[in-house]
Amino acid sequence: MKLKPWQKSLLSMIIIIIGGFIRAPENMPPPYIGRYITVILILIMSYIVFRSRLNDTIKATYLTMPLMVALVMIGLSLYGKPQWVIYGTGALVIFAVTIYLYKKKLSWLYYFSTFYVAILGLYIMISGMEI
Repeated sequence: MKLKPWQKSLLSMIIIIIGGFIRAPENMPPPYIGRYITVILILIMSYIVFRSRLNDTIKATYLTMPLMVALVMIGLSLYGKPQWVIYGTGALVIFAVTIYLYKKKLSWLYYFSTFYVAILGLYIMISGMEI
């Protein structure tokens, strides 16, 4: 059975959401000293994944992990600061990623991943969820 374009798009979105949801709890940065090592490892892994020949759905799903880790690390680093500082810094990261995606003319899947992570991060902050 051949999928229609809209079915492929819907399936890709579901894969990104499920993959991002599963990966996010597993990849939270460890306490203090481990943060820097985590960032270095994520940068290396990201370089390898994004330079590979994997399809866009897999790469966009992977993108959820470094973005969520970045937002969590911003929250941890700015803990105790006014909420608007944390929201603003997170928004700057999401904006920078969106501009990069636009300049590189990447698939809509990457935008979906980016906004999915932004909404999930916002939900975590607003709900006061413990991470």
